[in-house]
Amino acid sequence: MKLTTTALLTLAAHLSLTSAGPAPTAAEECGPLGVMSSTDAATKAGISPADIRKCKEHPLSLVSPRDTAADATDATVFARDCWWGDNYGCTDGYCWEKCNPEKGHWCWTAWGDGFGDWRKCKGKGECEPVKNAACGQGNCEKCGCSC
Repeated sequence: MKLTTTALLTLAAHLSLTSAGPAPTAAEECGPLGVMSSTDAATKAGISPADIRKCKEHPLSLVSPRDTAADATDATVFARDCWWGDNYGCTDGYCWEKCNPEKGHWCWTAWGDGFGDWRKCKGKGECEPVKNAACGQGNCEKCGCSC
């Protein structure tokens, strides 16, 4: 019994000395996506700074059309070509919607009226336009309504 107690105390002492280390900074976590900053537009829209997403650009904005699946619809969406198909959809786990249909413009959608986390999905049905979700907003360059 004394051996077990001694072994457990020794193990506990060593475990407390090893820590996970400091949490990564937002810049380290976001990398090339950049860090989203609180914006006046978000404040005017009534979005709490705590609800503004950490990374400004959409995760799929870094994906080249050559990196996409063989599905031509997905490749077209990633390329930011104009879109003339469905009004909204789910591509590689993220929601998008048409935002200026006359010109074929579309956008990635985000919660918090466009300032929050990017909308994630497993299928098109989860991307139907809803209140509190909109085209990506903020200081991002590739997230707004365009093609």
